[in-house]
Amino acid sequence: MANFFNLTLDTLAPSISAFLINNGASITSNRAVTLTIASSDADVTSMKIWGYDQHTTEASASWETFAGTKSVNLPATDGQYTLHIKVRDDVYNESAESTATITLSTAIPAITITGPDVEKISEISGKNLATFSFTSDTALSEYTVRVVPTQNSAHDAGTEIPTTNGSVNMHGTTVAANTAVTCKINGSDFKTAIGGSDGTYIVKVFGRSAVNGLWSA
Repeated sequence: MANFFNLTLDTLAPSISAFLINNGASITSNRAVTLTIASSDADVTSMKIWGYDQHTTEASASWETFAGTKSVNLPATDGQYTLHIKVRDDVYNESAESTATITLSTAIPAITITGPDVEKISEISGKNLATFSFTSDTALSEYTVRVVPTQNSAHDAGTEIPTTNGSVNMHGTTVAANTAVTCKINGSDFKTAIGGSDGTYIVKVFGRSAVNGLWSA
């Protein structure tokens, strides 16, 4: 029988080689985010993460089994959040703290329409244009003017008014916040959008936020 054994002393703290939120994104419109974690040390067995809704402080967080990815929810209020992580090896050597930051932005643009200058148009020159303008309380990366089935329709409902016969600014990009965009609807283009049948229809402007990519309601 053996009269000896080997005993290893390990006092070296592990290191964190990667800690990313949503693959390094700077902003998200969804509270649910995915963390990516990596360590160059093969003996890492556990991790402690805080700064999200369930564990806002290190004192409230617990050690858990190490995993390369973890899904968490950010707090409910829009703003910038910093998440923190430590990892630990199999003999409880702890790494230094690592952090990652992301901004939660869930606000949708508020579109305000001024006009139109008339409530009824035809295809006859002199009576074939309706002019209005709109503004957004936040910068837009895109906008569209559409005929929609209901006042509560979403941005992908209905039909965008074409510009074939002279309608202006029925679609566009890069609008600064609180900057008026003047739009003109031509009667022939309007007729195309509504399918050719006379009547009263709902025209709605939708804008896509340049900040978080969300469309207005």
